[in-house]
Amino acid sequence: MAELAANRYATALFELAMETGRLELFDNEVRLVYETLKNSNEFLDVLNHPRISSDEKLKILENAFKGKVSDDILGLFSIVLKKNRESELTDILRLFGLMAMKQKGIVDCYVYSAHALSDEQIKQINVKMSEKLNKQVNIHSAIDESLIGGIVIKACGYVFDASIKTQLNELKKQLLNIQLA
Repeated sequence: MAELAANRYATALFELAMETGRLELFDNEVRLVYETLKNSNEFLDVLNHPRISSDEKLKILENAFKGKVSDDILGLFSIVLKKNRESELTDILRLFGLMAMKQKGIVDCYVYSAHALSDEQIKQINVKMSEKLNKQVNIHSAIDESLIGGIVIKACGYVFDASIKTQLNELKKQLLNIQLA
């Protein structure tokens, strides 16, 4: 239910951005707010505190973001707080960001490797995935030591798994099939 409400707010903001031709502006402002909230547990604690009134929460948000975001984004804060949906604010912002990325033809690509990848390797993956998906790609890399070696790439519902862990599991299955035959 909460995801449905967050989606409605994000959709309304997205439609406003498209109607007014300010998608890029809104996207930048939403990213600023989203990153600030996600990186500040204190901010989230205040927003979700039941004893702090909606008016006080709105003042805090306005003081933090006035001059950094448009009146439309400040208006979103006001509406969300008046409807007691402050716990969904980060979801609203995240969903808007996904809508904006889709509109701009940008996709997130998650790359997992056993060891940190070099900047050159990430650049090469970016180029290859951009060509394959025919879209601009945002690479998010993370270390997953359980892979042993190789990489796993996830984007647009596809998974490319070239990890040693998967290769060993496939070999294990083949060996078990040979023993059973």
